[in-house]
Amino acid sequence: MVSVIIPVYKVEKYLDRCVESVCNQTYKDIEIILVDDGGIDKCPQKCDEWRKKDQRIKVIHQKNMGLSEARNRGLESSCGEYVIYVDSDDYIENDMIEILMTLIVKYDADIAISTYRLSQNEDFKSFRLSGNVMVENAERANKIIFENGLWQAWAKLIKRDIALKCKFLKDLIYEDYENTPRLLLMSEKVVFSMDGRYVYTVRDDGIMGKRKKITNDDFVAITSQSIELYEASNYSESCKQYMYAFLFKQLIYNYNNMLKGTNNSNNSFALKTKKLLKEKNIYG
Repeated sequence: MVSVIIPVYKVEKYLDRCVESVCNQTYKDIEIILVDDGGIDKCPQKCDEWRKKDQRIKVIHQKNMGLSEARNRGLESSCGEYVIYVDSDDYIENDMIEILMTLIVKYDADIAISTYRLSQNEDFKSFRLSGNVMVENAERANKIIFENGLWQAWAKLIKRDIALKCKFLKDLIYEDYENTPRLLLMSEKVVFSMDGRYVYTVRDDGIMGKRKKITNDDFVAITSQSIELYEASNYSESCKQYMYAFLFKQLIYNYNNMLKGTNNSNNSFALKTKKLLKEKNIYG
């Protein structure tokens, strides 16, 4: 069985579309866990209405604890051998879980990843939407994931016992950027379906929209933690150097964007960024 975990908060406009897309999956052996994270709109009622419509749905109501804790609560309550996260303002094609499950079985993989397409116009010539299937070990999977922007928590079918060892850290804005490297370290084989079966909704008021507007101290801490994670891993030196370069590139990119927006090189994010870069001999 596959457990589909859907954290729900302030998505009244999108929730029905999301849940319907999961209920309509061609792969029927699923449970759907709606985690109402203390919503003050009509989402709590909508969750209960969906529970009445489909016996595979269970609803968890909790006080507002944030996205990470909502996912963790759903994970802890799950019964499937595999889990997958779907954000409640997004939706999935009706055969996505079947495709991922087929790949898991065919290649004896720990994780199967569907790429995504945007709900706005997008260039379907991109590698992320090429239709290719790739089977990689965890080390090579790192490069594919980060090069193609696939580090998000969603659209990954994961063995539950691995997911349970990689719960999300509380109160992080970039919680999946931190979580995915740990998830890969627990895995031996990863399969990619580059077909865009997950549809990401572009929202200025969503989490990703906030990430574009806010440069948070979390990003520095996550960069530092990820470096330590790779340093302690058994990945090859070339893989480690690639990931270090990627992480520092993203950190410097955010730092420069912050300066363009605020022209304040003495705020907390800027000071912590400069400290980390100096510690790693990246910043002179």
